[in-house]
This record gives sequence, structure tokens and C-alpha cells, in this order.
Amino acid sequence: MGVLQQTDVEIDPAPPIAKRLPDSRIFSGVTLDDPYAWLEDAADPEVIAYLKAENAFTDAVMAPTATLRETLYREIVGRVQRTDTRIPFQMGDVFYYTRTEDGRDYDILCRKRGGLEAPEEILLDLNTIAGEYLALGYYTPSY
Repeated sequence: MGVLQQTDVEIDPAPPIAKRLPDSRIFSGVTLDDPYAWLEDAADPEVIAYLKAENAFTDAVMAPTATLRETLYREIVGRVQRTDTRIPFQMGDVFYYTRTEDGRDYDILCRKRGGLEAPEEILLDLNTIAGEYLALGYYTPSY
């Protein structure tokens, strides 16, 4: 394999290799081997060191694309409508919808009873419960 050039710095393109440890699990009577199960322990200093090495490798390999990535990011963000309301869907006399607000990362789930001119009720503001990362499965029909 060749060596990537970034100005005067040479980068070895070989990523760190995760060690393989024997481990198996039984699911529904089937034994599955998982030599990378040790990576599940987020508190293990070896896992942390391996992930830091992976991140350093990625940063080094991707460094030549930093300007392009920043340009693409700004273009995409510039086209995203940050304050928006999705089309409501009706169940009985209640209209359900989600909306977003500029400067906030997550959806706000809302409803209006009796009509679209009724006062808004916020059912769940995901921004108020979000930590560093939030994932919530909920159904929003798309028409």
C-alpha cells in the first residue's frame, strides 16, 4: 500500500486493527461467535484507546478533505429550513404534527383539538429531554 501525502506529513493508510478475542453467545439455541464482543465495554481503557486510535486514523486520512467537507456542510445547512411544521394528520377531532425551531436540534410533538385554529398542546418537546444524543422511535405518517 502507498502512503498518503498531506503537505509535509506522511500518513500510513493502514487503520488500527482490533484484536480478536474468543467469545460466543447463545440466541434461541444458536451459538454465535463474536470475537469483537470486548468492544462493547465502553469503560474498558483498551476499548477507549482503540476508539481513540480509530478516530485519529480517520482524522488523519480525512484531513485533505477538510475544506470540501466544511463547504458541503455549510451548503447543506444553508438549505435546511430550521423552523418548520410538518403536515398534520387527523385522528378523530385531533390534529397531530411535529415541528422544529431554529437553534434547537430535535422535534416538538404537538396536537390541536377540534381544528387547526385551536391552541397548540405540546405533547413532547424532545429538546427538553435530550442529552448529548437522543433517539426516539415514533410514528409520523408521510403523505
